[in-house]
Amino acid sequence: MLHWKLVTFIVCCFGYFKKLRPSEAYLTAYLTGPWQNLTETEVDNQVYPWWTYSYLLWLFPIFLLTDYFRYKPILILDGIAYIITWVLLLWAHGIPAMKCMQVTYGLATACEIGYFSYLYVIVSKEHFQKVASFTKAATLFGKFVAYLCGQLFVSFDVLDYFQLNIFSFVSVIIAFIITLILPRAEHSELFNPKKEDGDLSTAKGEKDQEERVIGNKTVVINGPRSLFKFLWDEVRSVYSNRNILIWSVWWAFASCGSYQVANYIQNLWHILTPYKHDRKNRHLYNGAVEAAGTLFSSGSVLLIGFLPINWSKRGRCEVLMAAVCGLNAVMLIIMAKTTSIWVCYVLYDLFRASYQIVITIATAQIAEHLSRQRYGFVFGCNTFLALLIETILTAIVVDKAGLDVDVQTQFMVYGGYFAVMTGAFLVVAIATIVWSRTTHQRFYDMDVHVQATDT
Repeated sequence: MLHWKLVTFIVCCFGYFKKLRPSEAYLTAYLTGPWQNLTETEVDNQVYPWWTYSYLLWLFPIFLLTDYFRYKPILILDGIAYIITWVLLLWAHGIPAMKCMQVTYGLATACEIGYFSYLYVIVSKEHFQKVASFTKAATLFGKFVAYLCGQLFVSFDVLDYFQLNIFSFVSVIIAFIITLILPRAEHSELFNPKKEDGDLSTAKGEKDQEERVIGNKTVVINGPRSLFKFLWDEVRSVYSNRNILIWSVWWAFASCGSYQVANYIQNLWHILTPYKHDRKNRHLYNGAVEAAGTLFSSGSVLLIGFLPINWSKRGRCEVLMAAVCGLNAVMLIIMAKTTSIWVCYVLYDLFRASYQIVITIATAQIAEHLSRQRYGFVFGCNTFLALLIETILTAIVVDKAGLDVDVQTQFMVYGGYFAVMTGAFLVVAIATIVWSRTTHQRFYDMDVHVQATDT
């Protein structure tokens, strides 16, 4: 087995190169340009929704297969999916081909669960904090370099959008090659658990059964039905904790809104951009905005980590959620109404930073109330719920079979979506604070009564 530092370095290189895709900041411009000749409506209402649908459909099987195949095959599949995505993007044409491109991109996105969980089964527990920071930093740095390079190449007319996609294609090929040299995990949490020294070997006639220990209870998994029962018991056990439940609800609904904004923001920029029919598009600053947003979000997240705030205090997290959702609602409505591309750029970066701040707090708060073995499970469940909500929202608002509204109206809807979330979390915050103070007063009165009786 390779040393954990070497394995971490190889995985981080994979994360860096698979995010080194400078063409992504200009995807809408590429699809509507002479290379694909799609209209804004076709891109917005027929092509992009397929990423949402496919991501949702791929996520659950990938979540189970990641554990079953012990991670490395899923990382290889991730690289293959990215390669197919760019092959279609570069050399296939027409709406059906671009829909297939979004489906393979959805598979690649779903496979990322393997990237963020692989090292936890390879390295020992004392190195978890380091590998978590390294893997996250690698992807953020890859995105920053990609966006910055993309902006420089476009602004100085070094590469056009097709050539930028060639750059991204080479990068994902390098990422795929890196996955081939990674060691395969010897154990995993669900299907291939690590046997302790004192464990008895499985009986010869029961090799197809796997035992899981939940608390003091042993669960035997011997088929799909018992597996789903095990997963359902895990869900009920985990989400019975109020802190996990409230942060997970915010995670799911806020992530849904964030995914939608990120997925369609280029379409809004395309409408607001002056001289958008200029073929060279040197005036586009999508890469610079994404690069600045990545840095701003990273700095904000690091700053939050040093704030001495106890988010477990009753009502505090609900107030934060309501405040951020309210701010997001206002920003999205302004973005939908403004005619200035620069206002839209700035508000988008602020929106991204606010989401990253609270999702980081949510991750930490959920992790505080979980055993290590359930991290991936809970995060996967939250992401699945976010995608389910996003799929419903996409089908109703965006898809050609639904309301099929224009992108500016879509952002008005997203603003209303966060406004509803604001009201909901505000009600929960008020109820929680009132209940907490009432309970505190009741215990105080009981204590005074007991002291008076003793006297």
